[in-house]
Amino acid sequence: MILYSGTDVDIPAQDEHGFSGSVVKTMMEPLLNKGHILFTNNYYTSPLLTRYLLAHNTGVCGTMKLIRKEIPVFGIGVGECQLRKWDNMLSVRWKDRREVNMLTTIHTGAMLDSGKVHFQTNNPMYKPDCVIDYNVNMCLVDKCDMMLGGVECVHRIIITNFESITNSGSPP
Repeated sequence: MILYSGTDVDIPAQDEHGFSGSVVKTMMEPLLNKGHILFTNNYYTSPLLTRYLLAHNTGVCGTMKLIRKEIPVFGIGVGECQLRKWDNMLSVRWKDRREVNMLTTIHTGAMLDSGKVHFQTNNPMYKPDCVIDYNVNMCLVDKCDMMLGGVECVHRIIITNFESITNSGSPP
């Protein structure tokens, strides 16, 4: 874990992968070349970083921003999925209620049954394999964030109350 506390962090400042890529490279260093898979959100996902991780035997699956360099641009309608493959990477654009853009090195883009049915038609709903896998794996991160969020709130309240007591000399 690296605690970000402003500009004084143990992350190389000038890296060809940018700050977000440098964070990933630093955190993943002991895990590279061991065949792990990294799931990232759109802040960390880029073709340049993905190539670096692939070169170090590490798979990647993540949502991505369309403003990243080298991202293929293509338009789709609701329920459609389009795929673009290049350099052992697969770009997936899928639209359900909103557009989802993924970059993966470990999926084929196959449409799989999500286990849900459409509320009007009762037809099974299909999603790309990378979206299903991403949701399963990132759900654990979201749950951890949710649990830590509650602890932070309590911590802030205690500090605020303590400051109030010490500044006023009486309980709030």
